[in-house]
Order: sequence, then structure tokens, then C-alpha cells
Amino acid sequence: MSYEISIRRTLLIRCGIGIAALLAALSLATYLTVRHRLYEELDQSLRETASILANQIEFEDGKIIFEWQEGIGTNPAVSDSSLFQYWDEKHGTTTRSPALGEDELPKFTGPAGAPDIETITIPGRIARARAIGLTAYPYVIPEEKAAMRQRGETFDPASRPHTLVIARDAAPVLRTLALLAVILTIGSLVTPVLGFLVIDGAIRSSLRPIHALTESVRNRSETEIDTPIYIPGGIPAELSPLAASFEALLSRVANIRHRERDFIRHASHELRTPIAGLSAVTELALSRPRTPEEYVRHLKSCAESSARLGDLIQRLSALSRIGSQSESPKLVPLDLAEILTASLDAFEKRYHDCEIGLSVSYPKETFTSIADPVLTALIINNLADNAASYTPSGSTVSIQLVRSKGRDEISFTNPCEDLPENLERLFEPLFRRDPSRTGNDHLGIGLTLSREAAEAMRATLSVDRPDRETIRFTLSIPI
Repeated sequence: MSYEISIRRTLLIRCGIGIAALLAALSLATYLTVRHRLYEELDQSLRETASILANQIEFEDGKIIFEWQEGIGTNPAVSDSSLFQYWDEKHGTTTRSPALGEDELPKFTGPAGAPDIETITIPGRIARARAIGLTAYPYVIPEEKAAMRQRGETFDPASRPHTLVIARDAAPVLRTLALLAVILTIGSLVTPVLGFLVIDGAIRSSLRPIHALTESVRNRSETEIDTPIYIPGGIPAELSPLAASFEALLSRVANIRHRERDFIRHASHELRTPIAGLSAVTELALSRPRTPEEYVRHLKSCAESSARLGDLIQRLSALSRIGSQSESPKLVPLDLAEILTASLDAFEKRYHDCEIGLSVSYPKETFTSIADPVLTALIINNLADNAASYTPSGSTVSIQLVRSKGRDEISFTNPCEDLPENLERLFEPLFRRDPSRTGNDHLGIGLTLSREAAEAMRATLSVDRPDRETIRFTLSIPI
């Protein structure tokens, strides 16, 4: 059971996962950034307050005085809601802010009394707060120092250390973070849904030309398969090469079907003639009793028709095999001059009997070509046979082997009568000139077979007319 993969579904799933993952990452990054910033501002406020309160411990008249007690209500760092507490490490006494009442703050400092910030809980009051703890020392004003010197007294601030802890309720920060989390969560849920709808619409719009192309192909009738395919406008650029390739494929299919129809029509016509002749001779021979000599004469006629029919079938079979993947050409280095000489040697007696001269021109240097030796010999033999069949007696066939512009070329040039206006028709399957005028009974397959063989090994076989009564066939093989 095959599973069909939908482009639209795949794009939606992948885009949805991508958008969801991106939103989750952005939301988390936003939440952490805002959280860090809010706590950073709260901690900075604690540090500033701690700096103020740590400098408000004064030693005067042999006792510790807290200046902030005199400035409650006027000092913004010491408001009615401020939570802080001092511990006198020498006497074990403690002093609290009015807002703290009888509650106790946790006592802590950093290493060696350095400032340290922690998250704390104040039982019965605040579930979550930020607090800073540090060690502070009292100071002595200059006037007090002078008075102490007169009395012969001294004071070392390090002898009266105080632990100071300041707390600030983190509830506003937590409420802000909770609201931000809700907003980001809703945004992360709603945005993929909206993105899904937008992407789905965009994908459907982009795939609409593909659906139109599919319907155009699906609704084509059997009689329309050879006609060009309709390429709708707006097709995505990525799929344009596919549509163009599909159209080119249909064009090739149309050409192949056209050639097959012509081939079948011509083959049927050509096969009908020898079969009909064979049947007529056989019926005539059996129409009445004959002498042995008469039977021999009729059997010879049947044998000639049978041989001609067998030759036609063999050439048709060869023509169908040329270019098939199962019998691909074998391109190897070969000497064209050697193959050409061997082929012409086989036709030497025939040219002599037909009183046709040969003018062969070989290059001075020896060069190697890359081609299929069997197909190359087949093409040369067909061209030599064609020249022998259509060149008038007393004329000369000119054959040249040259290397020019990166190609090796063998050309057969000979005078010829009754040439068609369109020389390309000579390569049509089973095309023949009038036997009564040409004096031969060629099957009309040799040139078709030769061109197919040339194309199979990446060569070309062309025809042109140097003058009105001369024809030239050229086999061109790329170096």
C-alpha cells in the first residue's frame, strides 16, 4: 500500500512546527530578558537603599545613633513601607524599621561582610522578597572626634560592626512576569493558528496552477494526446522546468506516434507487395498441372519474393533496434580510413560491373576517431550501396575522408537523376523513388537505418545538393 505525500500538508506541518518552535524560543527569550531586567532594577534599588542606610549609623556621646530615625517621612529611601533591620554584633541588640514591626528578617551577608542579594520569605508577611545583606560600620563626625581627643578617648569603627538586611517585596515583579507569561502564551497559541490559515491560503493559491495543469492533462482525450499541453499562467518558477519538460515529453511522444503511424503504414504497403506476389505465383503454379520446368520457374520466382521479403523484415527489425537502451552503441577508438577501405573493397566488383568510377581522397595524416565500428560500417555500406544504385553508368562517385572543425567527416558525392525537391524525404522510412525510372528495387530503409545509427552514436548524417544533378551524403562524427 503506497502512501501519497501531500505537498500542501507537508508544507503546513513543517511551517507550523517551524513557526511554533520559533515563537516558543522568542517567547522564552523575551520572558527571560524581561525577568532579568526587572530583577536587575529591583536589585539595583536595593543596593542604592543599602548604600544610604549603611551610612546612617553614627557614634556620638559613647552610643550608636541611627540618623534615619530622625528623617522618617522625608527620606525617600526610608519610607513607612521600608523593610530593614540592623544587628549590633557587639551588644547583640537589633533595630528594625517601623514597617517591619516585630517581624524578623533573615540575617545574612556575603563573604567577609560584602553585600549579597538573595530571595527570601518573611513568614506571615511576604511569600517572596528580594533582600540584600551586608556589614556596616558607624562613623564619627569631626566635631565628635575632636571632643574625644580632648577627653583622651579613642573609637575604632571596626569594633562596632552592624549587620544590615534590607528587603523589598517582589510581588509587583511577579505580577508583571505572570501577565507577560499569559500574553506570550496566548500569542504563542494564537499566532500559529493565524499563521496556519495564512500559509494554507498562500499554499492553495500557489498550487492552483498545478491543479489546473493536472486537470488539463487528466481531461485530455486519447485523440488529443499528440496536441501541445496547456501551461496555465502563474505556475511557480520552481515548477516551470517540470511543466516545460512534460510538454517536451508529450511533443516527443507525438513525434514518435507520428513516426510509428507512418512506419506502420509504409511497412504494411511494402510487405503487402511481396506477399501478394508470392501468393499470386503460388496460386498460378497450383492452378493446373505443370511440367517440372514450369514448377522450377515458379519456385524460383517464389524464392526471389521470399528473399526480398526476408531482407525487408531484417532491415525493419534492425531499424527498430537502433537506439534502444538494451543495445546501446559501443564507442571505441577506430581508424575510419581502415573501415572505409574494407567497405569499398567489397563494392569494387559491383562498381566495375556498373561502369562507375571511384575517386577516393584520404588525409595525409592518420587519425583516430571515437565511434561504434559496427554502426559505422553499416552506414558506410549503405552509402556505398546507395551510390552504386543511383549513379548513372560512366559517372564517378567521389568519396572524401577529412577532419574539419573538431569533426571527422566521410562524404559520398555522385550524380543522380530524379532527385526530390526536399532531400530530407530520402531519410523517411520506406521512401523510394520510382523503380521504373531509377532502374533499381531498393527497399527504402537503408538511409533511414543509417541516420538512426548515426544519431545512436552521437554523429550526424546529412544530405545536400552541390548542384542540380548531384547529391552528397556526409557522415560527421564529433572528435
